[in-house]
Amino acid sequence: MTLRSLGFLAALSVAASSAAAQRGAQRPEGPSGPPKVHVVPGVRTGPSAFPLTNYEQVKPLVPGQMDFKHYHTSIEIEQWMQKWAKEHPDLVDLYVVGKSFGGRDIWQLTLTDKKTGKDTDKPAAFFEGGRHSGEITATESAFYLAWYLIENYGKDADVTQLLKTRAIYIRPLNNPDGSDMYRLTAQANRSTVRPYDDDGDGLLDEDPPEDLDGDGFIMQMRKYVGPGKGDAVVDTLDKSGRLMRRVGPGRGDYLLMAEGVDNDGDGRVNEDGIGGLDLHRNYPENWRPMREATGRGWTQMGAGEFPLSETETRAVVLFLLSHPNVGVANSMDTVVPMMLRAPSTCEETECMYPADLKLYQHFDSVGKAKTGYPWAGDVYRVYNTRIPVNPFTGDSARPSPLFGHGPDFGYFQYGVIWYGDELWNGGREKDYNNDGRIDEYEVLRFCDEDYGGKCFKPWTKFNAGGALGEVEMGGFNPKFWSQNAPPEWLEKWARNQAMFNLYLAMSLPSVEIVSVASAPAKPLKAARRGAPVVADSATHELTVTLRNNGRMPTALDMAKRVKIVRPDMIMVRGEAPGTAVIGRVPEFWLGGNETKAITLRVKAGATEAAKKLTVRYLSTRGGVAEATHQIAP
Repeated sequence: MTLRSLGFLAALSVAASSAAAQRGAQRPEGPSGPPKVHVVPGVRTGPSAFPLTNYEQVKPLVPGQMDFKHYHTSIEIEQWMQKWAKEHPDLVDLYVVGKSFGGRDIWQLTLTDKKTGKDTDKPAAFFEGGRHSGEITATESAFYLAWYLIENYGKDADVTQLLKTRAIYIRPLNNPDGSDMYRLTAQANRSTVRPYDDDGDGLLDEDPPEDLDGDGFIMQMRKYVGPGKGDAVVDTLDKSGRLMRRVGPGRGDYLLMAEGVDNDGDGRVNEDGIGGLDLHRNYPENWRPMREATGRGWTQMGAGEFPLSETETRAVVLFLLSHPNVGVANSMDTVVPMMLRAPSTCEETECMYPADLKLYQHFDSVGKAKTGYPWAGDVYRVYNTRIPVNPFTGDSARPSPLFGHGPDFGYFQYGVIWYGDELWNGGREKDYNNDGRIDEYEVLRFCDEDYGGKCFKPWTKFNAGGALGEVEMGGFNPKFWSQNAPPEWLEKWARNQAMFNLYLAMSLPSVEIVSVASAPAKPLKAARRGAPVVADSATHELTVTLRNNGRMPTALDMAKRVKIVRPDMIMVRGEAPGTAVIGRVPEFWLGGNETKAITLRVKAGATEAAKKLTVRYLSTRGGVAEATHQIAP
C-alpha cells in the first residue's frame, strides 16, 4: 500500500488541490509564510480564491489526540487513517478509490480481521459521508464508526465477532473539494465544486456569496424597504426583534437574503455560487436531466450532465458493482433528521417486494430508537409529508418524486438495504407549544435557554455599498448550528448514527456449514409413475446442513430480480481426482436465521484421498464457509 505524502505545497493556483490551502493553514510558516487564501479548483467567471478562516470548531482539543468535540479537517482524517493502517495491518487497509473533480485522492478503509479470511470472502457493509460539501456531521459519523471499530476490536465481543465474520468499507469523505472549502472558508455549496451556470446567463459561478464583514460566516442580511416592498417581516413571537419570517414577495417590509452583493448586476444577489450539481441526484436509477426539450417532462435540479457524470459518484458505484458482497449501505447527509430510504418515485407498497419492505420497516424502527430521530421511511411519501402543512404557503404536503437518488440505486439496481440518513436537527430540540412541529421561534428560544444564545448573531448595521447600501447582518450560525451540530453536541449525533450503522452491519447474512453427513447412494426413483428409472453413477449421498446466522437473507428479493447476486452454491471436491457431484444442485438462498439441509449425489473415487472431501458454501452476500468430511470406507 502506498501512503499519500503529507508534504506542504508551496504555491497555490486555480488548478491547485484544495488540500494545499489546508496544509498551509495547519503547518508552521514557510519562507513565504502560510497561504492566505483557499483556491477552489475549476475555471470560473467569478472568484476562485477565498480568504482562509480560522474556525475554532475545526481545531482538536489536543493536537494529535482523538476527540469528537471538533470537526476533523480532511488532512486530519487522512492522517488518522494512515496511522490506523500502519498500526493495525491485520485489521485495516487504506487505499484510493478515485479522484475528486479537483484531483484529490478519495480514500477508503476496509476493516476486517484478515486472519479469518479476505474481505471479499465475507459479507460486507458500506458507509459513506461527506458527499454534500457542508454536511460534515455525516463525515464525522462515518469517521467515528471507523475509530470505534478499531478501538474496540479485541475488547468488545460483538465488535470482535463482527470483524472476524464481516467486512466494513468506510469512505468518510467522498467530496474532499467541497468539504475543504466549507471547513476552511466562509463559502458553502450543495455538493461538488464543478463550475455550473445556475442562473442560465452563460457565466460560471459569477455571483457567489461574500463574507462582507469578515466574521468568517455567510450570514443573513435584512434591509428595510417599506410595507409591501419586501419578502419578510419581523416575527412578533420574538419580542427582541431578532427573528425574521418570510411571507413572500410583495407581502413584507424587509428584503431577506444571504450575505453578499450583486456581482453581475442582474438585480439578484448570490444567485450563482460555487458549483451547483448534486452528487445525490447523479445516480443512474430513475435519473432525469436538469432540462428537457418539451417542457412537459420531469426534470431534476443538480442531476449533472448524465448519470454518473461526476467522478465522486462514479467512484461509489464502480466500487460497489465490483464488490457485490456488500449487503447494507448508508450514504449520510444532514439535517432533517431522519432515517431516509427508497423509494423516491413511487409508493413503497406498490414498487417494493413485501419481504424486503418488512426488513426496511424493521430497520426504520430500530433506527429511530437508536438515534432519536422523529422520522423514518421513504423519500416519496414520508419525507415529503412529514410536515403536513407547508408553513410558508399553507399548502398541504403530498408525495413527490425525487430522481437520481442514491438509496433508489441501492435498492432497485444494487439490491441492498441502503439508507441515506439525515443527521442533526438544526437545533429543533423542544416543541414548546406542543403543536407537533418546532418552528424557528422555538429554535431561537432553545438557543437562548440551553446554548446561551451563541447560535444567533445579533443584527448589526453594515454598509454593503452599491444598490444595497446600509443593511443589517445577523441570524443563526449557518455552519455550526443550522447545518451541523455545535462541536459540543457533535459526538452524540455522530455516535447515535454510527450505532445504527453498526446494527445494520451486524444484521448482515453470515453463512456456515453446520454439518456434513454421507451414506451409500440409494437407487433413483422414477420421475413419475410408469416412467423408467434412469441410473446414475453416484456412489454416495452427501447431506450438507447449512445455516445463515444473520438477520438478513442471503439475497433480497430485489437482488434476485436484477441478478446482482448469484444463487448460493455448494462445491465439493476430493483431495485426489475421482470425486464429483452428480446432477444439478438446485438453486437456493437462505432466509434470515434459516437452517437448510441439502442432499447431493456424489461419485466418490476409490482411494481414501478421493473420499476426503472439502465442502464449500459460496454465497454472494452471505460469504464463504468451508468444511471437510471423510466418507466412510
